[in-house]
This record gives sequence, C-alpha cells and structure tokens, in this order.
Amino acid sequence: MTLEGLITKHQKVLGDLDKTILRYVLDNRPKIQQISITELATATYTSKSTVLRLVRKLGFAGFSEFKYFLKTSTKEAEPTTELFADLQVSDIIKTIKGLEHVEWDDLTKRLKEAQTIYCYGTGFSQRRILDEFAKNLLQLGKRAITIPNKTELDMAMEMITPQDVVLLASLSGETENIKENIFMWTLKNVPLVSVTQAGENTFASHSDYALHYHVTPFSVIKEKKVESLVTLSVVVDYLFRKLTEKMSKDR
Repeated sequence: MTLEGLITKHQKVLGDLDKTILRYVLDNRPKIQQISITELATATYTSKSTVLRLVRKLGFAGFSEFKYFLKTSTKEAEPTTELFADLQVSDIIKTIKGLEHVEWDDLTKRLKEAQTIYCYGTGFSQRRILDEFAKNLLQLGKRAITIPNKTELDMAMEMITPQDVVLLASLSGETENIKENIFMWTLKNVPLVSVTQAGENTFASHSDYALHYHVTPFSVIKEKKVESLVTLSVVVDYLFRKLTEKMSKDR
C-alpha cells in the first residue's frame, strides 16, 4: 500500500498535528528517509512523541519501520515512454485498493437519504464526469443537480441544506475560491463528499467522506505534463455502483 492509501485508510483517527506532519512528509519524501524522528519533529514544530503516535496510528511499530516503508514505496523516476500504458493500469489498481478502505455503508446511507445530491467539479473534466454521475442517479430515483460554474454555486448556497449532500470533485483539493463554500457547508452541517487526488488536502480534511484517486503525470512533449482523470471516473462509477447495491438491498 502507498502512503496515500494509508492516510485514506486511517483518516478518521488523524488529528490536526498528524496532518501537519503528513503534509511535510508528502512534500519531502526523499529527505524523510535520511532524517531522525527528532529532526522531523523539529521541522514540523511538533514533538517526538507526537510523531511516534502518528506512525503507530498508521500501523508501524516505530519511526524506523515507517522510514523503511517510505524508502520501498517511493515512486521511481520519470517513466519511459514504453511504460505510459502501465502507469494507467497502476493508477487504477491503487485507486481501487484505496476504495476498499472506505466505510461504504455509512456513505451510501447518507446518499440514499439525501433530498438532493449537488455535484460540483472544479474543472471542465471533473464537471463532465459528475454530470454523467448525476444522470445515472436519476435511474435510481435520486434527485441530483450538477452545478456548472462558481457563480451558480454561490447562488445555490442558500438552497443547500443539511438534508442534502454535496459531492465535490477536484484534482488538487486546494482550489482557493471554493474554500469559502466549504467553510459555509461545514458551518451549516451540510454533508460533504470530496473526490480528490490521493494525499492530504484542504477539501479532504474538511469533508465528511473523502474519496481519493491516483494520478501519475507523464510528459508527452518535453516539459508538457499530462494528468489523466480516468481514475476519477473509476471512483465516481464505483460510488454509483455501491449506492445501487445499497438501494437494491434495502428494497
């Protein structure tokens, strides 16, 4: 399992200090393999005991075992052209493995009971995927609305209630102009489901349910990166199938 997968699996027991440490680890993986637990605590303005509690929450006996895990699971250098297709397969497999750790009963129950499911994607590709998801929900008799842009999202804020669910899809999970909306949903106790790239991010940390997908960028032309959202489609389709199973079982 990857570090991102472990974070997803144990996200409900991670506190704010844990997330601070993990953000630093994700941004400095090669460096973490060379430093001591004291140095990591100093760099993150925490303590040795806090770091030790964190790695134990993630299932490791101690910091040395955690460092070994990072060393053996760190991604290798930029892949060669021949491996681009394999990258997609790898991303899909890692995404599905991460979904195995989601508490689906609770999430699908919340979606089943929602009066309206509001879907919002931070980019064109995300919105297109959520639009298809919303159309599929109609087959289950669920009312779903895809909000096409930020202006209309702001206009809809007063209509969204705690009896609804907001499904938010993003790559980075850090889109700045959506953070104010997330704050208001949290304030109003509106259930939020985020679907973002694997790893710690603002959207995931403020969501009731955080789903993740893996994306490995690759270069088609020098310095031009491609980030495929095939795995976002996998997550959204998986979510629809789990909800279908739930509603069929409860009939």
